[in-house]
Amino acid sequence: MKDKNTLFLVPVGLSDTSIDWYLPHNVLETIHSITHFIVENAKTARHFLKFINHPTPLQSIEIYELDKHDLPAQISDLKTFLSSYHRIGLMSEAGLPCIADPGTHVVKLAHEMNLQVKPLTGPSSILLALIASGFNGQSFKFLGYIPTKGLDKKTVLQQLENEAIHTTQLFIEAPYRNDQLMTDLCQILKPTTMLMLAIDLTGENENIISKPVSWWQQNKFVIGKVPCLFAIGK
Repeated sequence: MKDKNTLFLVPVGLSDTSIDWYLPHNVLETIHSITHFIVENAKTARHFLKFINHPTPLQSIEIYELDKHDLPAQISDLKTFLSSYHRIGLMSEAGLPCIADPGTHVVKLAHEMNLQVKPLTGPSSILLALIASGFNGQSFKFLGYIPTKGLDKKTVLQQLENEAIHTTQLFIEAPYRNDQLMTDLCQILKPTTMLMLAIDLTGENENIISKPVSWWQQNKFVIGKVPCLFAIGK
């Protein structure tokens, strides 16, 4: 195993809070030892590497940016990259790679090439929100974005509400549409359905509230244009 090239799955912070909150010392040292990265967004990756005080100058770090709109066209280049370096880091824009991002294709390719795949401990907004919700943690589903137009959204939300009796439903929205989605949730869901908002997780303005829809209807909560994860549960 030691002779194999290794693909490290690198966690990225969810906010600009101190790395002491979410990166164990040994994980940080491991990231500091990597100088070749495959990333979802080069600008975000450089910001993170600078934030964690990577000891190698940024201009000397090699960053390969994924094209999530045409990943098949990158297969040959990715194979070359993965076979050329002994230690390679894979980064998402935030949180753990391969959860709702194109990194899964890189990991699949690494397995096909018989590389060692090494996940590193770090934050996941989905899991942090789930464990803070008070909802079913035995059976849960992350849906990403849900439909945003008229009847489609209503139909989907009602379906999620029914499924939430047995399986916690987690989803997100573009920050500028947070409050519109909240309005829709309050209008469409039953008053007794449980709804959780996890806002700015790990950040200075973190706020996690889990209440019945009737409570949200009465309190007219404003989320704003900040990262927010929604959950429907029981």
